[in-house]
Amino acid sequence: MGGFSKYTNYKTVLSVNALIWCNGKVLMLKRADSKKVDPGLYAGIGGKVEPHESFYDALLREIEEETGITELESIRPYSVTQHPYPPSDSEWINIYFIVNITKQIKVRSSGDGTFHWIDPKEIDNLPTPTDIKEYIKILSKNPNAFIFGFFDHDKKGKLIEKTIKVL
Repeated sequence: MGGFSKYTNYKTVLSVNALIWCNGKVLMLKRADSKKVDPGLYAGIGGKVEPHESFYDALLREIEEETGITELESIRPYSVTQHPYPPSDSEWINIYFIVNITKQIKVRSSGDGTFHWIDPKEIDNLPTPTDIKEYIKILSKNPNAFIFGFFDHDKKGKLIEKTIKVL
């Protein structure tokens, strides 16, 4: 029994994140400067999975809550990424999805931030979380890629190791 406690005493936060694509552009959220996680950075649409909620339901809920979008043409997972992150005393497990919609819509600003349709070629010019920037570059070259990501951080939150495996 003692060996099992290292797993049950380990804190894990599950989250979902969508890159919503339409007509070759991706909808990005420029996170409000007041956000605790990644303030001021351009990111995908998503958030934490609630207890007893499926990844799929969490994805649909987060997309609707943040953007109002409910009509999705297709959904495909493209990454499982781990972020051991000592400052929060837990590891984040993120499931990333590509979501396609048929019509670009204007999404109103909210407490989460402002929304922008971005050409993937412009991603290097934008402040983004490291994983999202790298993933958009990979997906631009290989839209069918599946990515395993591991981004480890020191006690201050600084990136100390990253491993990206593309299938």
